[in-house]
Amino acid sequence: MKLSAVRSIATLALASLIANHAWAAPKHEIYSLMPNTALSGVVDPDMPDRTSINKALPLKKKGERLRIGWTEITLGNPWFVSMIDDAKTIAKQYNYDIELQVADSDVAKQSAQVDNFITLGVDLIVIDPTDVLGSVSDVERAVAAGIPVITVGTAPDARAPVITTSTGNPYGSGFEAGRYVAAKTDPAKVINAAMVIGVMGNSTSESRLNGMISGIVYARSEERKLGLSREDAMLKGFKLFQQVKAKGSFNWPEGGFNVLAWGRGDWTEEGGLAATEDILSSQGDKLNLVLAENDFIAIGAINALENAGRKNGVMVASGAGSFRVALDLIKQGKLLVTATNSGSETGVAAIELIHQMLDKGLNANNLPLASYFPVTLITPDNVDTYIKADSLPPSTATVPPFRSIEQIKTAMK
Repeated sequence: MKLSAVRSIATLALASLIANHAWAAPKHEIYSLMPNTALSGVVDPDMPDRTSINKALPLKKKGERLRIGWTEITLGNPWFVSMIDDAKTIAKQYNYDIELQVADSDVAKQSAQVDNFITLGVDLIVIDPTDVLGSVSDVERAVAAGIPVITVGTAPDARAPVITTSTGNPYGSGFEAGRYVAAKTDPAKVINAAMVIGVMGNSTSESRLNGMISGIVYARSEERKLGLSREDAMLKGFKLFQQVKAKGSFNWPEGGFNVLAWGRGDWTEEGGLAATEDILSSQGDKLNLVLAENDFIAIGAINALENAGRKNGVMVASGAGSFRVALDLIKQGKLLVTATNSGSETGVAAIELIHQMLDKGLNANNLPLASYFPVTLITPDNVDTYIKADSLPPSTATVPPFRSIEQIKTAMK
């Protein structure tokens, strides 16, 4: 998805979740829970300075052309393919060489690939982490060898001395999608939802679904005048999400919102289909909403509902994706909402950051662990614009500026 018009007017990406607050003590409890696998994308107003962390900067090229070693989780999903293809396209324009290796979701294999890049003496390594903890030692070895590292897709553990991570905002996209779902539901109606997640324990998966739950909580609080602030709703949603993890469901009578069951969808259409079928067999007569982590799971859920003759009685919402097939489903009225999460822009942004560091003099020594894209929903109101933009080349993507921690904190005040 490439939509420069939307990106160009986006405000500070990392502050997209924060509502016009002047930060004053005491800090809200929600931030004391960080880092947490269900809060990836939430911005801590007291995030620590990263200047003193050795990241093997400044970036320098050893030969005539910059050599980038890129280890990718998989190429078995169109999202990852678009990221690599468009990163290569932009890299070629800047006369950079990308040496790609695919880890096939194997932590040990990715670690060996990083060691290979170190032996080859590449100028910079890009890692799409197969494991947020396992990648820490990989990054440390590269930096010790004088090779800086950028991560993409998922931020690693905070101990990893990466420059930053080019990524969408999983919590933010889920939160805004959840708010939209609530806005399209009668406030007096009880929401009985199923939750279909990629993999429980994955930070992107948990953060999207936690965000969707918290967004519904926030909207329901406003509609029913329950008095929850945004941060209060985030904390309440987090606790409800933890109930799903521990017990498989939750009931929130005050907000008229329940999650009846959850299933694992493995980020695929087939996984979404199977998980939704299982949930329908036990909760089908009560269900009126499926919260799907991504577009592929949502497609599987829609197919399961149609096969069971239940599509008209159950809404389906996606936490992120913006694939063309999902856009068509929104256009057809089968999918309520999704949020932008472009593999293409994730890859392009990584190359643009490299270009800014190498050729434009960007001081990247105090970037946050993760640099998030702005959150943008796709709904029936704007889907035609995104369908048109889907055919644009990667060079039209407008990458949000990479902001230092100081700049982010200043913008939050």
